[in-house]
Amino acid sequence: MGTKPDSSSRTARSNKSFTVTWNDDDGTLSSLVMNGDEARMNWIEGTDRWGAIRLHRMEFIDGADTWGDTTRMDFVEMREEGNAIVSTYRLGPIRADVRREVTDEGLSESYVFTNEASYPVYFLRGHLGILATFNDSYAHASVSETQRCHAHIWCGGEIAWARVLKMGPFQQELALVLQEGDLDTYSVRRIFEEMSNDRGDFVLHPAPFHLNPGASKTIAWKVVVYPAGKFDETLLRHGGAKIDFRQETVFPGETFEIDVTGPDGKTVHHSRKPDRGVGAYDFEFDVGGRKAKARGYCSPAFDDLVTARVRFIVEKQQCLEPSSPLYGAYLIWDSEDDAPYFDFLWRDHNACRERVVMALTVARWLQRHPDPKVMQSLELFEQFAIREFFDETTCTVYDTIGKDPKFKRLYNAPNLVQFWRELYNLKKDGRYLDYIEKSLLDYYRLGGDRFYPNGCDFSSEIALLEREGREVPELREAVRRHVANIVANGIRYPEHEVRFEQTIATPAVSIIAQYCRFVEKTPAALEALEANFDILSRFQGNQPDHRLHETAIRHWDGYWFGKRHLYGDTLHQHSTITARAFLQYAAATGDSRPVARAERCLRNCLCMFRSDGSATCALLLPLSVTMLNRDGTVFRSARRGEFADPFVNDMDTALYLGMRSGLFGEYGEPDFAPAT
Repeated sequence: MGTKPDSSSRTARSNKSFTVTWNDDDGTLSSLVMNGDEARMNWIEGTDRWGAIRLHRMEFIDGADTWGDTTRMDFVEMREEGNAIVSTYRLGPIRADVRREVTDEGLSESYVFTNEASYPVYFLRGHLGILATFNDSYAHASVSETQRCHAHIWCGGEIAWARVLKMGPFQQELALVLQEGDLDTYSVRRIFEEMSNDRGDFVLHPAPFHLNPGASKTIAWKVVVYPAGKFDETLLRHGGAKIDFRQETVFPGETFEIDVTGPDGKTVHHSRKPDRGVGAYDFEFDVGGRKAKARGYCSPAFDDLVTARVRFIVEKQQCLEPSSPLYGAYLIWDSEDDAPYFDFLWRDHNACRERVVMALTVARWLQRHPDPKVMQSLELFEQFAIREFFDETTCTVYDTIGKDPKFKRLYNAPNLVQFWRELYNLKKDGRYLDYIEKSLLDYYRLGGDRFYPNGCDFSSEIALLEREGREVPELREAVRRHVANIVANGIRYPEHEVRFEQTIATPAVSIIAQYCRFVEKTPAALEALEANFDILSRFQGNQPDHRLHETAIRHWDGYWFGKRHLYGDTLHQHSTITARAFLQYAAATGDSRPVARAERCLRNCLCMFRSDGSATCALLLPLSVTMLNRDGTVFRSARRGEFADPFVNDMDTALYLGMRSGLFGEYGEPDFAPAT
């Protein structure tokens, strides 16, 4: 039984695991702090308050994709009923009674909604929301890893849960497990001024329902603490169900193999054919009278998908106007208006940066599929690169066309180095080796030894150059210095374009792993590799959904790379950079377990591509996204999510890394990471 502490300015309850504090002014929760946590992290801190209830006003602004804001239910009273604390709210005809009790087991919460009107009240998706303000935002690494958490949320109907863990090492984690009712989806409310550094407050939504006069509906869950790494056991112990796919994404000729384990520990195996061909498949299973949902995807065969993508790039995305400075460039394609797009000022929409990955995909494909038309297209892109953003003499890589020296971005050169590597693999022309060496030395002259780029891992470039008979002592020393800096930093990463994120952790793993493999394996490097691998793994989801399982939390790519410029959780190509890091970790350490995780990640990102070779740069996952001011007022009204952004931009890393991995056919490269 939970104990009541001495009187204080705020109501609080404790058990052996944590202390929960109420906001006495409105009956919501203000904090949940685990006992024994030296950092005293508040797991439920947000812009709004945990347990606030919001109802939607049926108002549309600027079309159906923009909604008016929701309204918070009015607080009536907070009272004690035995060991429980009950808070009552009203808005219009709806009364909500929220009952909370802290026991030895955890925090039990129930939200009972009652219609006090003489007429029925109907709720659509998103009309009713309960705030779950998990403390998921990004500060400097030292703060993020001790004071912030990743929230992996599964709104799977009657079987719903959240797995919540600190961003850094900690011996305990938090779980929310639904007990009654259903959770259909979620929205986010996030601070606009924080840009890419605030994932936002989560709003959990039940499925559409209605209340007849006097009728009630209950949403109830438990919040419990459990030992790190023991989520599955905790989920089952508290009445949830575990759904395990062999693969959430299958290819033609494969089947969905799914194990469903109920609270009684019994597992039922299901085998389902993708009988409708390519596309998403929704599954529903009965587990003790409750419906458990899952989602899989059937992709075209990998080689067919890559071939269609290459032809789409060549036929639709290349600029073929000789009078344009973009002549030969691979551009963004707007699948909504069937038109190419370029923006010089919005740098993530220019023709350089990550757009180079289209050329990498084409070049790798050509090594297995000789095609004169595609080769001509690739050579035209090469001419564009040399003319507009690569200096053949200095091997400096510029950020956009015109070779403007005012802005240098340390992500760019490693990306283009991979292009020269692919052209060397394709043509065996030694000048590409010159480009690789000189570009990397220029990168280091710009201070790159303190940066964490994702384009290349450096040590495999050393291995390539030395294998081809070149002595590269200056490059070896620069990479040694780079690795020494990463090892010295440990898990306290420097801030990059986002303060703390998956794609700062991925290069730490990749660069150290490849250094250990190709240059020098030291105890300090191996220790740092393990620590960084742990940080990276924490971003990975485990939900039974092809868009979420073994994909990293990313929540800003739709804004920077998409047409809609919408923040919010996304499935994005950069999730697959984790797969590369996992493969390289496995090759360096001999631990083959991450290989299966890498394959799952690569497969699950294939849903971003369509059979005709078109694609989406970002799948927006939340139901809606509201942008807030720092004081919690609305900066921009809720916009509809759950869509594939129309821009075909910046997603080809998924195919390129899939090819290089060797997991899907004869495209693989031993220096990358051999399939195990």
